[in-house]
Amino acid sequence: MSQEEAKEENKTNTEKKPEKVEKGDETEEVEEGNWLPLESNPEVLNDFARRMGLPEDYAFHEVFGFDEETLAFTPQPVLAAVLLFPSSKNIKAFKAKQRVDIEANGQVLDNSLFYLYQHDNIGNACGTIAMIHCLSNSVPLSDGPLSTFTKSTKDMNWIDRGWALLKAKDIQEVSDETAASEANQTDTPERTDDTDGHFIAFVQKSGMLFELDGRKKFPINHGETSEETFLHDVVKVVKEKFMALEPNNVNFNLMTLSQEQAEED
Repeated sequence: MSQEEAKEENKTNTEKKPEKVEKGDETEEVEEGNWLPLESNPEVLNDFARRMGLPEDYAFHEVFGFDEETLAFTPQPVLAAVLLFPSSKNIKAFKAKQRVDIEANGQVLDNSLFYLYQHDNIGNACGTIAMIHCLSNSVPLSDGPLSTFTKSTKDMNWIDRGWALLKAKDIQEVSDETAASEANQTDTPERTDDTDGHFIAFVQKSGMLFELDGRKKFPINHGETSEETFLHDVVKVVKEKFMALEPNNVNFNLMTLSQEQAEED
């Protein structure tokens, strides 16, 4: 599909009439999708990930600080990370310039990356999509909804994968149930509420650090990394390309994915 075709398809699909969806004893009209937002909370993310097929010896952990002493408590090696950051004007402006620079100068990508686009119709699904990007690019998934989805869409482009996710009702069901579970520390927003934050993923492929943001046209290559340096490389990107733009904003949260290491005899 060409970019022009994708734009036209996007326009056509966003003009669809709302579908009626049952919600308890009520019937409400919502646009196709309108997923509930996930909370940036390791218990919530682990619940979602397990139900997607994450093996029991893998888990997400919260990073409580970026100084060396605090980072030392983060389970290693880190395989991937999820960042929640404020959707501020400064960050949006920087990301827009970053896109222009990459389009003008090019970048090295890895064709094995599993990447999909977040269409407007899907609502507050950025957390779910960041999790899909983390899991599908970083761990051997057990049989489950995500394994089925990645296999069925492996030959699609990123635009069509985004449309396929809209139809993946099994993934939406798990995502919505997790978003509304008792593990959440805050009240679950309404489906159509605007949220102040946005989730993205960081993964490593072929010795490179990639930022995966479902709202962007392509992954972003942040340079070389390794299993040993991945956490510090991610923190460097977060501090320099996100937090530095909003130095007085505390609404940043980083979660890391790691595998439990077997104890040596």
